[in-house]
Amino acid sequence: MKTCSLSKAKSALGRLADEALKGRPTVIVRGGKLLILQAYDTPDPDAFDRLIDEGIASEHSQLDDPFWEGVRTRGR
Repeated sequence: MKTCSLSKAKSALGRLADEALKGRPTVIVRGGKLLILQAYDTPDPDAFDRLIDEGIASEHSQLDDPFWEGVRTRGR
């Protein structure tokens, strides 16, 4: 994993972003703290909905429909 200072990262942000999208993240150091620039894969909304449906169908679930609709809405 590559490491660089914030000032170097600012001047090379486009290149570092391209590298991160290819699966090569960069650690950026600022004031002794570490940040990481890496690609983020958004969650699949259909997979989230399937999990909610499993929770609703569960015999252990004692929650009502308005609760589950709230969870589904906030999860998007």
